[in-house]
Amino acid sequence: MRNFIPGKAPHSIRRALVGAAALSTFAALLVSAACRDITSLQESNPGTLSTTTVFVPANAQLIVNSAQGDFECAYNDYVVGSALFIDELANAISNSANFDLDRRSITPSHPYGTANCNGQQIPGVYTPLAAARASNDIAVAFLQGLTDAQVPTRTKLIGVASTYAGFSLILLGEGSCTVAINLGPELTPAQVFAEAKKRFDAAVAAATSAGDVQTLNLALLGRARAQLDLGDAAGAATDAALIPAGFVVNIGHDATVPRRQNLVYVHTQQSNFSSVDTSIQNAFTASMDPRIAVTSTGKIGSDGKTLIVFPNKDAAVTTPQALAKYSEAQLIIAENLANTGNFAGAIAIINTLEAANAQPAFNPNPVTKAAVVAQIVEERRREFFLEGHRLGDLRRYNLPPKPAADAPYVNGGVYAAQSCFPLPDVERINNPSLGGTP
Repeated sequence: MRNFIPGKAPHSIRRALVGAAALSTFAALLVSAACRDITSLQESNPGTLSTTTVFVPANAQLIVNSAQGDFECAYNDYVVGSALFIDELANAISNSANFDLDRRSITPSHPYGTANCNGQQIPGVYTPLAAARASNDIAVAFLQGLTDAQVPTRTKLIGVASTYAGFSLILLGEGSCTVAINLGPELTPAQVFAEAKKRFDAAVAAATSAGDVQTLNLALLGRARAQLDLGDAAGAATDAALIPAGFVVNIGHDATVPRRQNLVYVHTQQSNFSSVDTSIQNAFTASMDPRIAVTSTGKIGSDGKTLIVFPNKDAAVTTPQALAKYSEAQLIIAENLANTGNFAGAIAIINTLEAANAQPAFNPNPVTKAAVVAQIVEERRREFFLEGHRLGDLRRYNLPPKPAADAPYVNGGVYAAQSCFPLPDVERINNPSLGGTP
């Protein structure tokens, strides 16, 4: 990527700002400059901040903080949007767009593609993540155009922004059928994961150089996740083995700013938009697994049918959510062990997690790869409940959706067979590389 010159963004950055992917708090600061590159309009907006004012060395930390904030709000929305789409949350509000999301019958014009982080009833999925990817990539390009003398923490900040750009791409790839980046061509999930890995490679190098251990571990675990998505379980396990016990990075929340509120709490307890899906409400009730523990509010949603049940792990508007943690690294290692025939090693990891949550030991009889992998899938379901992994796991393991396609939906119609979010119209229409509406 070329150096960033204040007042004249590189072409790749300008393109990131003019499509649907550019609707972010941070990237909006460049819209006026970007528009001059693609239109003949000369009218200026006196209220718009100049790139020469914003993109200065003194603002480097603020720019990266803003880009990280874009990712955090996108992650918050993705957790709820993907949970409603699959089997973690169930809709409880009487609204057709919410019905479509819950029964997997969305179209490319559905609000999942256009909603931003300020809307809470229907979470944005595509635009917030695309905006987070763009703003973090822009931050990296800006920093690459500076020197360490101008910004002593430059290398560390490059590591942070590269990491969150990588996670933005991971979630886009795991949740979307296809993706477009910087008004480019339509990409498959595998191509998106390859782009994510590039960001994590850069982040690992920068964090290592800067001595930033926390970002290094986050980037390593992100890269492990990207490699697992790419089918490289051995490479994923190599990175995962470097993650220290007790490692965790949480997304923090705020009580008053809507885009920073814990959206699971808002959806289930505060606004009664959704409920924990009955398939996981009823799982392991005898052993009371704390990872998936729930509490009933005793209320029925506005659809008149759904009892509102909330997850104990998201019991307050400020409850943090885990983006990455040690148990993820361990289960990545377990999956590679199962793939290579070391079933005893994989089972040992599973049972360490089970014991930590007061669950009975996993003792399959007979011990087979299928049985061990199935338990790893279930372990991931519980360990990462409402943390943005489930949709990607269902797709990676090619598991059938539940309820099955054509099963009756409680609020009318039937479940569809969708397993990913289609590329939204807002991207296709505004992206000249895609030729408009198909």
